[in-house]
Amino acid sequence: MISFSILCEKLARSELKNMSAVDDTNLGEIRPDYLDTVRTLANEALKTITTKLPVIKRDFMVTMAESQLVYTFEDATGKIVLNDTYAFDADEFVKVLGIYDSKNFNHLVNTNRHIRTVRYNRFVMTPEKIKELMPTARFECQFIHPEILDEDDLINIPPNLETALQLLVASLYIGQMNGPEHSAKGDSYYAAYLRHIGEDELKDTSSVSEIDQDTRFSDRGFV
Repeated sequence: MISFSILCEKLARSELKNMSAVDDTNLGEIRPDYLDTVRTLANEALKTITTKLPVIKRDFMVTMAESQLVYTFEDATGKIVLNDTYAFDADEFVKVLGIYDSKNFNHLVNTNRHIRTVRYNRFVMTPEKIKELMPTARFECQFIHPEILDEDDLINIPPNLETALQLLVASLYIGQMNGPEHSAKGDSYYAAYLRHIGEDELKDTSSVSEIDQDTRFSDRGFV
């Protein structure tokens, strides 16, 4: 985990060190008038990475009822609907990764005829499956990284992805500049980013991240 200011320092000392965004008199510092641009690109890069990889995961404990066969994440209104309405930021929601019973068995598999995925956020279950999951089920969900707003904001990704983030931000920054030299350099950083992501997916190192246990259903008496 690093702060946005540390990410800027790393970029200023490496990929962006010869760019106009870096203060010539203070190596390792992004010029103040470029901070908003770098922050915007960092947020774009974080969204790309955490949509592709299940880095940010949260659990929702849900009471299963025999009378309720449809469980829906309502993205259109920014609400999560599981037995009751609970507000969350729909823009940060990616998908449901798993539906687990009390023995930690994942029931969400494509070949499971008892759970039908209507959309990425809507599930129809048979009464038999509801009984297997009762009394409560754990819905594991993937989210994108929250937006960075300030220099001291923390970037919550595994250390092995920090280099990938740095390369992608550099690629986005240089890629928006004119000229074949900048285009070539931006492409080279993007290729390096893809290699890092590919190695991470091959080794499956980022899927085992810390899971944010959401207890608000329990707090409100639904578990």
